[in-house]
Amino acid sequence: MALSNYPDGMDWGSYDDYHDPKLECGHNSSDGCDCWCEHYLHDGRQHLVGDCTNDNCRLFCCEVCGDEKGEDEELCEKCMEEE
Repeated sequence: MALSNYPDGMDWGSYDDYHDPKLECGHNSSDGCDCWCEHYLHDGRQHLVGDCTNDNCRLFCCEVCGDEKGEDEELCEKCMEEE
C-alpha cells in the first residue's frame, strides 16, 4: 500500500485544481495575470480587459462627478462646460 500526502480521492492535479483554480481567463489564480480590468465599478462588476461597458467600468465615468462620459474623454459634457 502506497502512502500519499493528499486527501482521499485526490492526486497532484485535483489537489492543485482545488487550491489554485483556473480563472475565466484561463490562468491559475496564483499566476498574477493582468487579464482583469482594474477600473471595475463596485462588487460583482469585475470584468476582463476589453469587456468594459458603461455599466461595469470607471473608464466610462467622469472623473469629477461620476456621470457617464465618452471613452476618450476625461470629463462628461456637463463638467467640460463648467470649466
